[in-house]
Amino acid sequence: MKRSVGQASWPVFLLVAALPLVAQPGRGNPAPKSPEVSADGKVTVRLRAPNAKEVFVNGLGQRLALQKDEQGVWSATTDALKPDIYTYSFSVDGATFNDPGNPLFKTSYGSAGQSMVHVPGPAAWEPGDGPRGSVDHHFYKSAIAGDNRDYYVYTPPNYDANRRELYPVLFLLHGLGDEASSWLNVGAANVILDNLINQGKAKPMIMVNTLGYGTADGPRGAMGATMIPAFAKMVVEEVMPQVEKAYRVTKDRNQRAIAGLSMGGAESLYTGLHNLDRFAYIGSFSGAFVMWPRANPPAPAAPGAGAGAGGRGGRGPAAMEAADFEKNFPELNAKANAQIRLLWIACGLDDGLNNVNRQFKTWLKSKDIQFTDVEIPGYAHVWPLWRQNLAELAPLLFQK
Repeated sequence: MKRSVGQASWPVFLLVAALPLVAQPGRGNPAPKSPEVSADGKVTVRLRAPNAKEVFVNGLGQRLALQKDEQGVWSATTDALKPDIYTYSFSVDGATFNDPGNPLFKTSYGSAGQSMVHVPGPAAWEPGDGPRGSVDHHFYKSAIAGDNRDYYVYTPPNYDANRRELYPVLFLLHGLGDEASSWLNVGAANVILDNLINQGKAKPMIMVNTLGYGTADGPRGAMGATMIPAFAKMVVEEVMPQVEKAYRVTKDRNQRAIAGLSMGGAESLYTGLHNLDRFAYIGSFSGAFVMWPRANPPAPAAPGAGAGAGGRGGRGPAAMEAADFEKNFPELNAKANAQIRLLWIACGLDDGLNNVNRQFKTWLKSKDIQFTDVEIPGYAHVWPLWRQNLAELAPLLFQK
C-alpha cells in the first residue's frame, strides 16, 4: 500500500500533547507562544506551569533555567545558536515534558519524541530555489520479521517515470530509537538532495528510507545477534524488489548505494559488504559497529547495571576485537576492492563510537580493503553531523 506524502520543502511534524502537570491548550489557558526565534539566532521558550517549583530547558545549548512570571508562565532565552534543527524538552520538577505550544517535534519509535525548533541560516538542508522532489509512504507485511512495517521513497525533482535512463538508488538508514521517517523529519534528507541535484552537485537519484529493525520488537531487540543479519535480508529480499517494481529504478549494482547513521551505519556496512553483487557504494556515519554479532558474546549485565556506553551488557565501544570483525565478514579480502567504488566511513572525534570505528578501520587495513576515512573534529553523536555527512557523501555517488 502506498500513501503519497507529496512535494515538501520541509519535513512534516506532528503535535505533541503535554502531560497534566503542565497546563494544556483548551483547558482555560492557551499555551504561551513558544518557541520564538529572533533574527540573531536566540530562541525564547515559554511554558505555562503555575504550580511548578523549578523548570529547565534541555537541548538548546547548555541546560537553562526558566523564570516564572505572575501569570505562572515560565520563560528563558538562549544565547545565539548556530543555524540548525534543534531538539529540546522541558524538565518540570524533575519530570520531562515536550513543549505544548510547539507543533514541531522529532518522532521516535514507540515514543513521543522531542520538541524541535528550526534556527534558519545558510545550510545544505535549507530549502533552496528550484523544483522539489516528492516522497511516497509505503506499507507492507514482512515475511522475515512477521510484522507490518513501512518505508519511504523520495523521487528527485522532475522525476520521469517513463524516461529511458533508469535512476540510481540510495538506501539511507536511520539510527537506534528512530523510525523510517527520521531521515526526512529531522534529517531533511529530501531537502539536501533537492538542493544538491538542482545545483548540479549530485546526480538525480531515488532515495529509500526503510524501518531499520530486523525483528518485530523494534529497539528492544536491536542488540540481538540476529537483528542486523535479518535486516540485511529484508532490504535485499523485500524492500528492494518492491521499489524496483514501483519506480523507474536501476538494478545495476554500480548505480546502487547504501548508507546510514549509528545503527544504520552498522547495518549499511553489513548489508553492503555482504551483498557486493548489489551495492557498489557503501557509507557509514558514526557507525554503531558494537551492534554486530560478537565472536564471544559478553555475559548479560547485572540487574540494574544498564547496557553501558556501547550496549551489550556493559561492554562499551572499545570492547570490539578482531575476532568480532572476522565473524561478521569472514570472506572479505582485497579482492573486494574491484567491486567497491566507495567505502566511506565517517565519525565525529568527540563521539564515543569513534574508538570502535578506528578499530574496524585498522582491521580493514589488515585485509588490504580500501576505504575513505573521514574524522570530523568538534562533533559527537548528533544530527548536525549526519546531515553534513549526507551533504558530503551524496555528490560522490554514482559518478563515472
